[in-house]
Amino acid sequence: MSLLLIPLFPLIAFLILILAGRRFGKAAPAISLLALAGSAFLSVSAFQALRTVQEVLRVSWTWLSLGGKPLTMGFQADALSTTMCLVVTIIGFFIMLYSIGYMAEDKRFSRFFAYLSLFFTAILTLVLADNFLLLYIGWEGVGLCSYLLISFWFEKPAAANAGKKAFITTRIGDLGLFGAILLLALRLGDLSFVGLEAKAATLGAMAPVVALLIFWGACGKSAQFPLHVWLPDAMEGPTPVSALIHAATMVAAGIYLVARTLPLFLPNPNAMLVVAIVGGFTSFFAATIACTQTDLKRILAYSTLSQLGLMMLALGCGSAFAGMFHLVTHAWFKALLFLGAGSVIHAMHHQEITRMGGLLKTMPITATTFIVASIAMAGIPPLSGFWSKEEILASAAGFSHPAFPGVGQIFLWLVIVISGMTAFYITRAVVLTFLGEPREQGHHAHESPLVMTGPLIFLSIGAAAVGLLGSPWGGHFFQRFLGAAEEGHHASEWIAIVSVTVAAGGIALAFLRYGAGVQLLPAGLRSALRPVYNAVANKYYVDEFYDRWIVQPLLRLTQRAFSFDQKVVDGAVNQAGETGLRLSRANGAFDQYGVDGAVNGVGFTFGRAGATLRLIQTGLVQNYLLIASAGAVVLFLLLGGVLR
Repeated sequence: MSLLLIPLFPLIAFLILILAGRRFGKAAPAISLLALAGSAFLSVSAFQALRTVQEVLRVSWTWLSLGGKPLTMGFQADALSTTMCLVVTIIGFFIMLYSIGYMAEDKRFSRFFAYLSLFFTAILTLVLADNFLLLYIGWEGVGLCSYLLISFWFEKPAAANAGKKAFITTRIGDLGLFGAILLLALRLGDLSFVGLEAKAATLGAMAPVVALLIFWGACGKSAQFPLHVWLPDAMEGPTPVSALIHAATMVAAGIYLVARTLPLFLPNPNAMLVVAIVGGFTSFFAATIACTQTDLKRILAYSTLSQLGLMMLALGCGSAFAGMFHLVTHAWFKALLFLGAGSVIHAMHHQEITRMGGLLKTMPITATTFIVASIAMAGIPPLSGFWSKEEILASAAGFSHPAFPGVGQIFLWLVIVISGMTAFYITRAVVLTFLGEPREQGHHAHESPLVMTGPLIFLSIGAAAVGLLGSPWGGHFFQRFLGAAEEGHHASEWIAIVSVTVAAGGIALAFLRYGAGVQLLPAGLRSALRPVYNAVANKYYVDEFYDRWIVQPLLRLTQRAFSFDQKVVDGAVNQAGETGLRLSRANGAFDQYGVDGAVNGVGFTFGRAGATLRLIQTGLVQNYLLIASAGAVVLFLLLGGVLR
């Protein structure tokens, strides 16, 4: 029963705040925080019970009957869903706490926390669902809430457009997941997650199709190429929303979906290869763009795309553990990076790192915690990102395909190169934002209040240490909890050394270029590469391509259809005009002489009757008694005549 309460608590908070939030004023966040704290407590309880009992916890009920067959709904807490619940509720709690300070002056203060509570209801329903149908309900709920939160400041055209873009793009991906659910229902008649290995065998030749449709849905939520375009624009929402969507919740849903359904992928090497290729390409593609951006939140947005690609690559290589482990570590350090960026924006009132500098002196807590998260993401030991990146390297090195036996080595070196770029672009952001001297005078930056810096300090501890749960120092606890002991191998020492060396090289290059001002390339080569740099800085013109070849043609098509519709409708109206005029004249005559005549006649009759009866309404009691007596006599005579 407690499993039901995990998503129910935030739902109750949403209903209270959406109906009566203004009455609570500044106390509105307390309701959301208490509800999410309750969900976090129950998630920890489920985790402890799972470790003790070592069997899946379930609660289910009959929803409706189809053709005499009951359709059940239910929640389950296994290692995968419990891990997600802990990540969502604990990190989400501190993001929500941070939001109290960040959104304090917003005129829709209580509504923001109502939307957050609804978002947590949807994501917790998604990860706890024990079947595809309930998961899909939570999946669509997450999509709706992301639209509400990204476009929360809908007065800004950019925010309104970003919300629509996210909603439409993720709906394209959702069609794939919906198609997979329909195929499973038609071929198997069973949508539960129980026995997915057997279901894959039963599906036969349809199994790869179902797997790739599921992956298509995951590409929408987790912003894999080519459905990645919504995620950078989601930066138009409030910074806590960016942290929530990019760190622990929405984008993690696609990774969770593939990890949950991985048994459908494993028997199909080609489907696995597609997942790995798309993940690897997305990661490299986004990392190159992040190296050129100057908007702090957009750097972090493309960083998220790159890290999600690494998770998907690990899943494509067959390691659910490596993908989920990096999801957990990424949730901590990326939430910290976004909240740190929000603290900087709160002080500077802009996001351009080329206009910042020297903030380490004026914002020491924000700067220190941001640097900790940056080192973790760069993969420098012993911080969390190092351990999860090592597992991804191991999964890539161990991957093989019957037709392409050497593809694992390609993925391995791709991950190493991406590690170097990751270290470079995040160090670049640190140097330009926090180190050196201020490049813009008179900004009067100051440290954020405790309600914002407190969550930063707590998240920095997690960003530094949570990876130890999956390390040899932590006894490979996370592997054992997920039941992935067989996957708990590690990259060889030379691979780990090369990876760390490349990451350290990326950090050093960023310091040389942006700290010391050293030009790393000759002037002639820089000039020759300028067109390439411009293409990367403009995100390879993918958005422009979509706008020219997809969006604008569809708009023109709808405009022509609307114009045609207007002509048809107007023509029909004009043709019917004269006939309608004649009919209206006939109807008018009938109405005047028929309907009105009858109504007026009835009114006249009853009016005259009333006037006659009014003559005997004198108001004198004796007259009424006389009439009553006379009536009684007449009635008596009539009855007497009848009885005779």
